Amino acid sequence: MAVKRIAVLGFSLESNRFSPDCGEADFRERSFLVGDEISLDARAEAPVHDTSMCGFYAEMDRLHGGPDGWQAVPIRFIASMPAGPVEEAFFNQFIADTRADLTAALPVDGVYICEHGGAIATHTHDPDGVVFEMVRQTVGPDVPIVATLDLHCNISDEMQAAVNLMIGYRSNPHIDQFERGQEAANALQEMLAGLRPYSYRVRLPLVAPSTTQLTADGYPYGDLIKRGQEKIDDEIMNVSAVTGFAFADTPKNGLTIIVTARTDPAAAKQVAIDLATAAWADRERYVPALISLDDAVNKALAVAADAALPALLFADPADNPGGGGRGNTAYILEAFHRAGVTNCALTPFFDAALVAQATAAGEGAVIQAEFNRAETQPLSLPYSAPATVIRVSDGAFIGGFGMAAGKTMNTGPTVVLDVGGILVVVISRRQQGLSSDYFTAFGIDTAAMRSLVVKSRGHFRAGFKHLFDPEHIHEIDVPGLTSPILSRFDWQYLPRPVYPLDQNTQWSPTAID
Repeated sequence: MAVKRIAVLGFSLESNRFSPDCGEADFRERSFLVGDEISLDARAEAPVHDTSMCGFYAEMDRLHGGPDGWQAVPIRFIASMPAGPVEEAFFNQFIADTRADLTAALPVDGVYICEHGGAIATHTHDPDGVVFEMVRQTVGPDVPIVATLDLHCNISDEMQAAVNLMIGYRSNPHIDQFERGQEAANALQEMLAGLRPYSYRVRLPLVAPSTTQLTADGYPYGDLIKRGQEKIDDEIMNVSAVTGFAFADTPKNGLTIIVTARTDPAAAKQVAIDLATAAWADRERYVPALISLDDAVNKALAVAADAALPALLFADPADNPGGGGRGNTAYILEAFHRAGVTNCALTPFFDAALVAQATAAGEGAVIQAEFNRAETQPLSLPYSAPATVIRVSDGAFIGGFGMAAGKTMNTGPTVVLDVGGILVVVISRRQQGLSSDYFTAFGIDTAAMRSLVVKSRGHFRAGFKHLFDPEHIHEIDVPGLTSPILSRFDWQYLPRPVYPLDQNTQWSPTAID
């Protein structure tokens, strides 16, 4: 039997329409892999890139008795930190280069696409659909294609029509990426044996605020995911309930159920409708639980003054770099500093100019820290305060917790500043604080801090659960490009009416064809 040749590729971007456009430099800073570079990272001990790819490779190796039992045909994989729309010229060049490389690699027996699914471009709402259609047009109608997607993807008709199976993450924080890659490999194995599954999709007029999309017990989305997985059996091979990414602001936004059956289209449709009906009935539970900045200040002051109180973790979901935020609004830092909060640490604050200033001054130097002197985003206001340079670092570390566990991380040149008793980790490569590693990698003893502040929407929870119970975590309501208060944004393309923006939104399964 001939060794199966499987093309591997992907385009990964979560786009926030309210954030600055992104281009080649943004992708090269995070992931820009061509050819064998993909396979090398996927099989690395501490990979840098998407662990869905690692899971796919690991399971294909297992299924085929090792790397020699199948032939990976790596094409291109690029990924940026979440940002604004991708620039048209760069994206079109990526499509042209990927098509050329894939065409040159033909024939292939199957394709694995490692995608995010939440992208927009300056010229289209659906660059992910463009990727999927390009792959299908290149390999032909009969080659099986499997894609893994972030659960914050926005699914289009074009995406669904072009591939045989879309597999969404089940966990938020996304700690199941490796397993979804494994699932993709097993599904592709069935298709290589002749299976051609059927999928049915229902999109609801429900755009859930970001902080309500956790999949832990007690959250409505977690209940929906669990209910969907209970439907898996010999006939139903995959249930993906994806919330989408609101800030992409596209006509394809909305919580979407995709059910894939092995042989029975009617079974896929019925399960999808049942789950969508249950999700719609639960819509009023998708309510953000935020505290005010004043309340956060008072809580931080209280724990700093009383060691008998449990330490607290504060999150800034409105300035989440993992959702396109700049990672440098100073609302919390300024309020805590002016109020005299101490024994506190904050990570990460994105400000390459401040890193350069502090690095030039050197460890031990006292500087006037000028936050956001080079930033132009209106919400990233400048703030100035005396600070001592505590540490200078190259920013490279291997994570130990949550979504950073086992991965090679790099915040670029990084400094730790002591701003009146608040230790601030200032980085030069924009990203969210995924775990406690974003403190400890730079010499900060988290156990010695009475409060911590992290710029992240929800992924941090997996990386701090060893330190904080959920009741000691508070999300603060401040301005930002990723605020969970959706009424603060000027939506252009979001389908209306949509819940919760339009409280009287109606939906019924009887409207489905």
